[in-house]
Amino acid sequence: MELVGFYLRYARRYLHWGLLALAGIVVFGVATLAFIGLIHPMFEEVLLATEEEIQDVAVGGLGGGGEEGDGPVARLFEPIESYAASLKAAAGDLYDDLKRWAGIEGRSEVFFAPVLIVLVLLLRSLMAFLSGYSFQRAGLGVTTDIRNDLYRHIIHQSSRFHQRYTSGELYSRVVSDVSKLQNAVAARLFDIFMSIAMLLFYGATLLTIHFTLAVVSLFAVPLFAFLLARFGKGMRKVTYRSQERMADLSGLLTEGIRGNRVVKAFGMEEFECGRFERATRGHLLANLRAQFLATLSSPVIESTAAVGGAALVISAGLMIRDGRLTFPDFVQFLVVLLMMYDPIRKLNKVNLVLQEAVACSHRIHNLMQVESEIVDRPTAPPVSGLEEGVRFEEVSFDYEETGHGKSVLSGIDLDLRRGEVVALVGPSGAGKSTLVNLLPRFFDPGSGHVRIDGTDIRDLPVANLRSLIGIVTQETVLFNDTVRNNIAYGRDDLPLEKVRMAAAAAYADDFIMAMPEGYDTVIGEGGQNLSGGQRQRLAIARALLKNAPILILDEATSHLDTESEVVVQRAIYNLMEGRTALVIAHRLSTVVRADRIAVLDRGVLVEEGTHEQLLELGGAYKRLYDLQFHD
Repeated sequence: MELVGFYLRYARRYLHWGLLALAGIVVFGVATLAFIGLIHPMFEEVLLATEEEIQDVAVGGLGGGGEEGDGPVARLFEPIESYAASLKAAAGDLYDDLKRWAGIEGRSEVFFAPVLIVLVLLLRSLMAFLSGYSFQRAGLGVTTDIRNDLYRHIIHQSSRFHQRYTSGELYSRVVSDVSKLQNAVAARLFDIFMSIAMLLFYGATLLTIHFTLAVVSLFAVPLFAFLLARFGKGMRKVTYRSQERMADLSGLLTEGIRGNRVVKAFGMEEFECGRFERATRGHLLANLRAQFLATLSSPVIESTAAVGGAALVISAGLMIRDGRLTFPDFVQFLVVLLMMYDPIRKLNKVNLVLQEAVACSHRIHNLMQVESEIVDRPTAPPVSGLEEGVRFEEVSFDYEETGHGKSVLSGIDLDLRRGEVVALVGPSGAGKSTLVNLLPRFFDPGSGHVRIDGTDIRDLPVANLRSLIGIVTQETVLFNDTVRNNIAYGRDDLPLEKVRMAAAAAYADDFIMAMPEGYDTVIGEGGQNLSGGQRQRLAIARALLKNAPILILDEATSHLDTESEVVVQRAIYNLMEGRTALVIAHRLSTVVRADRIAVLDRGVLVEEGTHEQLLELGGAYKRLYDLQFHD
């Protein structure tokens, strides 16, 4: 029921399309019955066939039940059969009224029934199009909204969430799972409703032809429902496993493509191909199980129908011999019964696709139920700038959500005054990056507070908080777009002059203008057409253009050669000018100009002071300095 509520939330937006589709199906069904009813006057009025000839071809009107016995079962069905007979009579009266209204008599009867059949078939075709398109519109709209909301849910999650779920798995949910759901909802939902509606119409027709025989036939319905449910349950399980294997494939594919250089450098192409082949083998086995069930379902359903058909023929033969059924009525009954085969066959196929969609729906729903730990519940008004500074108060953090894991940070107290540059140093794993990630709320501390101008950052709107912070990291993230759009990132309204000013301050304007199309040059995925130093300068230009009062520099020069580092360092000095900066660097030569240096070791702030003060102290900073400059 939880899954039903999940979909109803989206389906409400397209209720009008759904109602239009259902109305089209109802009119389609009525037109189908009208077509069947018009076959009798076609023979009688157009072809001038006798009643005996009509019975011989067994395509008469909607009924004409044979002589029933006077047994208790027959007496039980008499009221219903009487009602069915009145319906048939009403249909005949309606046809006669139409003829009188149209003034049809004599030779003009040759035209009336054929024209009416054409009009009915045209109406039937129109309703098939209308209902089919309406279901497609509603289904595609629902699944598109789900995909958009799923991506929005993922993109707003905390960094802890993205550590738990691989990019390949998330890609599989957004692309593969939603695609299967889309195929079921948009392409097959129409078949479900149309098939069910037609089965109801055909079932009603069978009851009007011969009620007793119809009741005998419909005893097979629970058996068909049981078989559909069994195959559906099995399909749902194997589809879930198949989609899990698809997530593994997506993860391996993403890693192999992103780490292609490392793979080649270590000569691990065949190793990666082996990993991928093992994953595809698992996916193949899951798919084969699904295909086994899908292929087996049709023969089982058809075999069951054949057994039921044989039982029906035997029952009909006995009724004919007892005088309770005429042969023409039975043929008419059999024709309509055969017409029911197509919707039953469609329902079987749709059921299998639907179960695939249900399995994917559970995966999508489960992911969307994961609540983000970064909750935007602002209780303080937005701030426009930094007046006093940033303060970390007794901040502790660990990556285990329970709070019982190994502490990455423990009791950190650190002030960052306005306009001050504070450098964070320490060995790898000391908690430097974790500490700066708390400031833009990529994570929230387990205990303690991070404050801006005395206000806890959790009380500020997240968008407002992050607008105050510019970030340049060692892993430069650029997009497969133009240079201009990478620097302006999401701000198409900015004039080129402002973009160029930021690029010039980042020492990037010269190499950009040397590109074939200047600022309109597409730089490739991840900026692969640029050098490391060029990519970093574009990231600095982006931060300059954002013009945020607080700046985070996380190993911004660690991957650069000496020449590139000099240029990037000059760009960083331009970026830091007039801003409050928190700088992480392993190379101590890049932090000696900081106003203060904070030394972290195993998640604890062990020393704080200027470069000279820390050297005189002779503690952890002095040891790090000696390791770098006196080896």
